[in-house]
Order: sequence, then structure tokens, then C-alpha cells
Amino acid sequence: MLLAGAGFSGHLWAAPVCPGTALPAPTASNSVTFGDAIVYSLPILGVDVQSTPGQIQDCIVVMTGANGMPVNTNFAGMDNAYQTPTGQSGGPFFRTGDGASSPDPGQVAPFTGDAATSWDIRLSALSSFLSGGDMVVYFNHNQVNSGAATNQNLFIWAQLALVDDQGVLDPLYFYVTSIPNTTGLGNFGDPGFDPTGYSGPQTAATNTYPSGSDAAGFPTGGLGTGTGSGDADFFVLARGQVCLDGPVGVGQPQPCDGTEVATVNHNLGADHVAYAVIFPEIQAFLDQAGFGGYDVLQADIRMGCNSAQIAGGVCPVGSVLNNGFEQAFIGVAETIRVPEPAPLALIGLALAAMWGFRARRRKH
Repeated sequence: MLLAGAGFSGHLWAAPVCPGTALPAPTASNSVTFGDAIVYSLPILGVDVQSTPGQIQDCIVVMTGANGMPVNTNFAGMDNAYQTPTGQSGGPFFRTGDGASSPDPGQVAPFTGDAATSWDIRLSALSSFLSGGDMVVYFNHNQVNSGAATNQNLFIWAQLALVDDQGVLDPLYFYVTSIPNTTGLGNFGDPGFDPTGYSGPQTAATNTYPSGSDAAGFPTGGLGTGTGSGDADFFVLARGQVCLDGPVGVGQPQPCDGTEVATVNHNLGADHVAYAVIFPEIQAFLDQAGFGGYDVLQADIRMGCNSAQIAGGVCPVGSVLNNGFEQAFIGVAETIRVPEPAPLALIGLALAAMWGFRARRRKH
């Protein structure tokens, strides 16, 4: 299920040959909502999006452990790819803009809105790449795939911000974070939840963990929450092995306690994508002329665990980066629909009518 290009080769704006897929309307059996993000399980959808360096070189690569051009070199108007830890000796955590382990990458050319602790892109450049399509972020889950099932787990959190160059509009923040749910899984999300209904607070726009010690949402607050806290700073426990209470394509996630009906493996390595992630609220801005007054998208991404910055100095089981590199890249989805009662068309109309607003739903 690849989006066909127009026959061009090389790293061109004109017809990116980038892996993509058609995404169905999100439901409780094919996706889980984590804050403002709808995350599809590609194994549950039966979709194989391959992601070797040669296959994603015409995508927008946000982070990767692969080397060589053009997979590490993006287009003008955005950061190049962040380098993620490679191999078991590459470090147990990652944060965009961490000066010691993952400094801010270079660019093809300098651009307004490039921040030091995030991966940044001009909305005009992103829109040109999408060429009228919908943005989808693909993520590779690449943990140890042997021994205890917890070896496959990974803690991850992200904040995306829309920023106005002129500072007239306040930044808008969107999160990939754990939220209250009924799955019985701690640090997880809510299957089928409408992300427009999420408004979890965060006392500051960002926190400094794992390069700093203010780990409000991880691990002391982020673990042991059972069904989640609802706060925007709580990490997600991405499980390599996910158990379902019904057959694949029908069942919803549940604890792996022996009562599961099916088990799905998301720990597919760097060459096969595990998750497709969409942000309907951000897409609504991309669909507007002038992007609602915003100019830049900034992504702050954290993964793994830094034992030096947590109480007791010991990382929880299943929290560290322990294998090859994780990877994220942006492609184009053929079909994205938000479930009722908040279809994207209504969101777009509402936003267009509120051009001068300070913030539709300020999250901080």
C-alpha cells in the first residue's frame, strides 16, 4: 500500500517517493489515542511499511540512526534528522537537543523558527511536501526482541508546538502522552478516544528530563498510575508485545495475564514501521490558508530512561533504550478521518471563523 510517485528519482520536492499508506477511520479496535495523537498499529491493520534508508530517503526524516545522504539530510525549511542512539552501547535515553548525546542537527539552509531543543519545520515547507495530502508520522519500535517481554518495551513522550513568528499568537501545544483509560494498562492510552477532547495540563511548556532532573511525569509520577493521570507530562509505555481481548482487528489492548485472545508484536526493528501517528488538530491548521496564523512546527521528543536523573538511580524495568536505533519520519496518508462528533471539516470551519483568536485550546 505505497503511495506511487511520478517516476522521479532522488531527493526532490516535486514527487516524493516516500512510503505511505491509506488509513481507515480510527476506531477502538485499530488505534489508541495518546493525548492529542491517534496511533495506529500497522500490524493490526495488516500493513507493512518498510523503512530502510533507501526506502525513506525521500521522506522527511525526523530522527534515525542510519547514516549517509540523503536519509540524514532533509529539504530546505526544516532541520535535518536527529541522530538516535545506535546499538546497546549507544546510550539508554534520547532527547531532542540534548547537548551531550543528541545536539540540534544542521539544516540545508538556516530558517526562522529553528530552536535548539526540538526538531523544527516551517509549515510552508511541510505543506509543500504533503502537496495537499495528510501528514502521518511513522515510528519504528526497535528494542531487544528476546528474553522477557519487558525487554521489548520503551518509554516515549513528545510535545509538538505551533509557533507564530511574530509572537502575536500564543504557541499551541499538542502531546503524545498517557491518558486515563479502561484497558488496565499503566502509562497507556484510550482506544478510539477523540483527541479533540483532550486538554491535559502541563505546568510548563516543557520539562528538562532526561537531561535534567525534573521528572514530574517519569518515572516517579509516570509509573504506578494504573489507568493514567491525564497530565501532559506523563510518559507512554510503548509495549513491544500487546495483548488483545479479542481477535486481531477486533480486540482491544489488555494486560498480558493469560486471558488474552491474541498477541501482536510491534517490536519490528528499524526496517519495518510499527506505528502510524496522526494529529488531527494540527492537520486542521495545515488545511487552512495561512495555517491559522502559525508558521513553525516544533517537536520535542524524549525516549528511554536516564538513571542519573531519577530518584534512586535505577531505571524501571522496560524503560531504557536497549537495542538498535529508533526512527521517526513523515510521510503522506491517503485517508484520514476524525470520528464524530468532531470531524476535521467542522474543526476547519471553526478555525477559519476564529482567525484572530489568541488560542483555540491553549495547553500548557
